[in-house]
Amino acid sequence: MQIKNLTPDEFASTFHAAHVFNTVAFAQLNSDKVERVHYLSFDDPKTCFGIVLGESNGVLRSPFSAPFGGFLEKGTHGLERMEKAVDALADYAKVRSLRLQITLQPMVYDETRLSMWVNVMMRKMQLHHTDLNYHFDISRMPNYSSVINRSARKLLNQALRQNFCLRKLDSGNRDDVARAYNVISCNRKERGFPLRMTFEQVWQTVSRVVTADFFVLEHEGCDVAAAQIFHVADGIAQVVYWGDIRQYAKLRPMNYLAYSLFGYYADNGLRILDIGPSTEDGIPNYGLCEFKESIGCSVTMKYSFEL
Repeated sequence: MQIKNLTPDEFASTFHAAHVFNTVAFAQLNSDKVERVHYLSFDDPKTCFGIVLGESNGVLRSPFSAPFGGFLEKGTHGLERMEKAVDALADYAKVRSLRLQITLQPMVYDETRLSMWVNVMMRKMQLHHTDLNYHFDISRMPNYSSVINRSARKLLNQALRQNFCLRKLDSGNRDDVARAYNVISCNRKERGFPLRMTFEQVWQTVSRVVTADFFVLEHEGCDVAAAQIFHVADGIAQVVYWGDIRQYAKLRPMNYLAYSLFGYYADNGLRILDIGPSTEDGIPNYGLCEFKESIGCSVTMKYSFEL
């Protein structure tokens, strides 16, 4: 199998990315975070696969500034060609004295194809870690009260008695985006969690590349919680950030926010709301895991490999 280095324009015209983090537009926006971006195609003899890799500090990474990356596919190919592609990529990295890291999408994105890629990479690379990635299946929304347990229903009913108002903001308005971001920033500071995207990075991403939704939850005129959500794949949106202000936590704004977002996306034809991992390099945050389980989320694996 032959690897070719393509220009960004050539890569964009050759491949249709199954998710936004594999698009040329997303890679170009974040290209200043790495020393070089490699846009590779794999031909056998026709083009079968592609991958976007960021090179920095002696490592080729897919993704290099996103939750997941992986191979792009042109047509449908079997395990033998998938193996050839991984072997060719391993050789590409080796001759350049570079290490290789690949994180695949959570299995819920495409269980069949991802299962095949996991099988190949388990044999051709080394498993670095697995993350637990949570999602809400929107088809469960009509029976939501039976999806969650008794304790979660009690907390939701408590939240529903509060004078909350959910507002969807204008993602094309810088001030609206800043309004949601400021709530999330406060949440992260209060809880000691990192906020990896600056406001300017968020604004550039949503104004130039990604379709996004921003929400704030108000209580008696105050913003008490917020959510930043990216539309990342066909029928799938991802919660990039959400959180509440600590002084209002006793009102259960996150239970209300989750319930309201699930309802909003059910009304708008979404299939899956990806809530994201509750592990860091495979190590669980038990509180986050329990919360996401309590609001009705399911969990699938997200695999990271290295060589």
